Amino acid sequence: MSQGIGTEAGTGMARAGASGATGAGVSGMWVSSAPLRVSLAGGGTDLPGYAGRFGGLVFGAATDLRVTVVGRRARRATGIRVCLDSCGHAESAGELANPFAREAMRRHWDGAPLDLFSSGDVPGATGMGSSAAFCVSLVAGLSGTPLDARALARAASDIEIEGLGRPVGRQDHYLSALGGFRLLHFHRDGSVEVEDVDVPAEHVRGLGEELLLFHTGTSRDAGAILSDQAGGTERGDRDTTHRLHEIKDLTEPLKEALVKGDFTEVGLLLGRHWELKRGLGARVSLPRVDRAYDDALAAGATGGKLLGAGGGGFLLLHVPLAGQDRVRDVLAAHGMREQPFAFDTRGAVLHTL
Repeated sequence: MSQGIGTEAGTGMARAGASGATGAGVSGMWVSSAPLRVSLAGGGTDLPGYAGRFGGLVFGAATDLRVTVVGRRARRATGIRVCLDSCGHAESAGELANPFAREAMRRHWDGAPLDLFSSGDVPGATGMGSSAAFCVSLVAGLSGTPLDARALARAASDIEIEGLGRPVGRQDHYLSALGGFRLLHFHRDGSVEVEDVDVPAEHVRGLGEELLLFHTGTSRDAGAILSDQAGGTERGDRDTTHRLHEIKDLTEPLKEALVKGDFTEVGLLLGRHWELKRGLGARVSLPRVDRAYDDALAAGATGGKLLGAGGGGFLLLHVPLAGQDRVRDVLAAHGMREQPFAFDTRGAVLHTL
């Protein structure tokens, strides 16, 4: 069922391409990519305000949807040519408009002229950890040699938490860097242990067939939404703390249901997770999302939740095969577009050219 618990110095990151050191400091080109994740249970308990007092626990998995970053040594004298949110030129890391790139470059760029490009399979700010996947991919490329995956996750999460002061946890970065199904233990001292969850291949395929993902058409700032939860935890709000305790308690049952292949139970636990999560703040859900979710349940879904902090983004639903056409029709009527995806064992990957 579960293979041992790793430490910060465990599994290495995949690498393909030419031998020798790579990255911004060496001539040539590198292509790095990292997966977007699906958080199945425990989301929010990795935030420092909660994990630092009670310890957090998150169960999640990587998908085949990815963020890709391409770096190329430039022949001009100085600066960075970037095509991220928009295209432009900067003479220094501090001039970059994208805050994640700015902080990553400040920490990991060697100063050599560089062309930098990025693309993702889904829009940003939609609850699948795109900012974390971008940071993981960029650090992987800039590092020069493949990093241990846990060290890569730590370095990428430090960009957001320490460098940018965002009120986020580290689950996205670890799931993106490592890939696969993981149970993440967030300890009070700030350390992270990774439990590799061995899900039978037929259950991975089966769950993938019965989980549907829909874009609500709305993006949001995860930091703003998570700040509400963090504030409640720091104030010692009993309802917030109780809900997070219950959310954490769902991780082991959901993991066990998946390992056994009980997908209906997975759906019910996702639904319970969403009931608890909606009470964490007024911005976690939206009336139009609540209406679409209720109609999906009436059409045959067993349960589901908004991914990430909430407030829009992607809605994940468990729907038995017999009811999927009805649910698709219902959500299409609400203006929500389906996003095909599959689970993936691959974490961050670095190719050198």
